[in-house]
Amino acid sequence: MIMKNIFKFRIVTAVCAIAMIGLTNNCTNLTDNLSTDPVNITNGSQVPTANYISGVEVSLMGVYEGDIARLSGLWAQYFDGEDRQYTGLYSFVTSGQDYDQQWVTIYTAIFNNTKIIKSQARALNNNSVVGLAQVIEGMCIGTAADMWGDVPYSQISQYPKITTPKFDTQASVYADAQVLLDSAIANLQLSGSINSTADFLYSGSTANWIAAAHTVKARLYLHTRDYANAIIHANQGISSASGNMMAPHGSAYGQTFNLYYSFLTYDRPGYMADNAASCPTFLDVNEPNYRGNAKTNENGRLNYYFAPAAYWGGLNTGAKYDPNVLCNFDWGTPIEYDGFFGGVTSFPILTFQENQLILAEAYMKQAAPDPTNALAALNSLRAYYNTGAQYGTSTGYISDPDLGGGFYLPYVLADFAPAGMDNNGTDTQNQALLREILEERYFTLIGQIEGYTDMRRTGNFLNTQLPPGKTDFPRRYLYSQIETNTNPNCAALIATGTVGLYDPVASFSTPY
Repeated sequence: MIMKNIFKFRIVTAVCAIAMIGLTNNCTNLTDNLSTDPVNITNGSQVPTANYISGVEVSLMGVYEGDIARLSGLWAQYFDGEDRQYTGLYSFVTSGQDYDQQWVTIYTAIFNNTKIIKSQARALNNNSVVGLAQVIEGMCIGTAADMWGDVPYSQISQYPKITTPKFDTQASVYADAQVLLDSAIANLQLSGSINSTADFLYSGSTANWIAAAHTVKARLYLHTRDYANAIIHANQGISSASGNMMAPHGSAYGQTFNLYYSFLTYDRPGYMADNAASCPTFLDVNEPNYRGNAKTNENGRLNYYFAPAAYWGGLNTGAKYDPNVLCNFDWGTPIEYDGFFGGVTSFPILTFQENQLILAEAYMKQAAPDPTNALAALNSLRAYYNTGAQYGTSTGYISDPDLGGGFYLPYVLADFAPAGMDNNGTDTQNQALLREILEERYFTLIGQIEGYTDMRRTGNFLNTQLPPGKTDFPRRYLYSQIETNTNPNCAALIATGTVGLYDPVASFSTPY
């Protein structure tokens, strides 16, 4: 490959001095009849609904792009830990404190605000806004059930009457999420409108929110192994990349950065890389486990996600592979080379790509597998990938013959037969096709929580490697230390000894 020069990264440092100013009781008259809580708004009616919509969408980004996404990436072998606590996290050394932020974001930033949004919107008979809030709430409570199994839900709306809500079973939470999403779809088809400026995810498009709700339903049905319903709703879900739910980002540190970029480049450089993680090696033609074949060239995807040192010279850590944080405004590279973890790169929350792979897997996991429709769903995704559109403005990853040159040609069923190009020689045709679908899910979901959820729900079907000395992998997330300390229902559940790191959640506990 031709080595290309990269402008030296401009290191920006900032020193912030915070002065703690004491206020006397004489200042309280300044806030008479207003909220006096510096964190929580105690009189929600004073804030316009549009502000809550933007705020809850920012919180949604924190759920799917923040701390737990990185932790999931470590355990799914998308990354490895290189320094400080990330070295331990990579080797499954973790405690309840590691989950506090995610728990608080879901149960405070999301649910408190969706409750207010629904209340204000119902008062104005704005059903569309109610539906938007319900989609976000259903999506997040479903993810909470994925991560922790049994979680509070049925009583959380009764705060402050109930301050220590009970933990509902994972199955009942999934069921409640499906009912909520059905209500969301119905409301989005009724009267009302969504402020297009406040809704920065879909610019007020009720059609996009309805499709997203169906994809969330399909995702949760896949998790509960209700493949028939997963197919029904995926067929009504996000049908093209133009309907993807993407978190937008910009070039302001502490404000609009891609959250991965902020962590990898500004906040904790060197903590996380790809020296030991297995994921990049499957995309590298120079590695013995390369997954490409005559119809699949993964060079563009390797460079876009992992910036191999052989081409880029090592970005943050000098590792063989590094999460690709290239972006024009900070690294001085041509704009067509922005990486997946670059500062301005939009992050996927819910996508057409995932929707098609839900379809493909569900078709193969029915009691009577349907390889024809499964392959059609897979090939529709490959056709999209073959355009290079998944790289956004980073056209170099498909058009540059050195950097990219990737391609994804359509498969035929014979490719998965025992003598086919995409069969290991021991699988049946159906087994080989299912393996390809799950592999494609693994690489499509790089950096996302769903990649690790797949590892847990399939019992590590793909035999993803584990850190040295490990013979098993975490099957659930630990409960938040904050919740453990303040809710006796949580402490009692932990005391049963059945919710440890290696205890699978109920829905993922039986063989795949």
